[in-house]
Amino acid sequence: MLAKLSKPLRELYLPVLILSLGICSYVRAETLNVVTEAGSLQYAGENQVEGVATDLVRAVLSEAKISGHIRIYPWPRAYELAKTTPNTLIYSMARTPQREQSFKWIGEILPLDYQFFRLKNNTLINPTSLEQARQFNIGVINNGAIHNFLKRKEFNHITVLSNTTAHIKMFMSQRVDLIIANTSRLQSLCENTILDCGLIEPIIPIPEISSGLYMALSKSTSDNIHHRLVAAYKSIKEKGVYKEIMQTQEKTP
Repeated sequence: MLAKLSKPLRELYLPVLILSLGICSYVRAETLNVVTEAGSLQYAGENQVEGVATDLVRAVLSEAKISGHIRIYPWPRAYELAKTTPNTLIYSMARTPQREQSFKWIGEILPLDYQFFRLKNNTLINPTSLEQARQFNIGVINNGAIHNFLKRKEFNHITVLSNTTAHIKMFMSQRVDLIIANTSRLQSLCENTILDCGLIEPIIPIPEISSGLYMALSKSTSDNIHHRLVAAYKSIKEKGVYKEIMQTQEKTP
């Protein structure tokens, strides 16, 4: 259409068209796809995704004046979307050395303290080291940080599940011997699944992967968006919003 216009009209409309395209591109970049998996920190509510991690993500987006469409997927899909799709934010994801260069990191949601757990009444399951744990069947979430950690350590007895609920059911029915869980959020895990915390006990700490759960951006997301979100995260920490959100979660029965 532009080619059919006379030269004076083209000269008049071309800058307007370029400006309009730039504005449209800017607006699209201001809305992020936000992906996560169902778990104790984020879960499907009646009308929207809820949970303490979700509240924190929303607070950061609001502070940065960026909107986001939050959706829950099985972890493998959420992770793949975040790795391959521009303008995608993912949470709550363990920050591991293997993932460090694949994402743009925003801020920590929660520190991690991973340990192997067994059912208390299953005393035959009694490893005392990582090496001894190899002989037992361990339940993991597909492509999660735990799964990747055990693969790197060349564990052979692994049962891979697609979500937390299936993972816990296998453990409670003794179809897997051990699970690995974050002890700092164990109570929330129990409350949001069929797991009874009174029936399990930690047996082996894993300091190698006890770093933290983070929110992060796909690598192809612009530096401008990344810097704004990092600044927004720091701002809500300084204002006490982060602490307030976490305290609210701890008081939830």
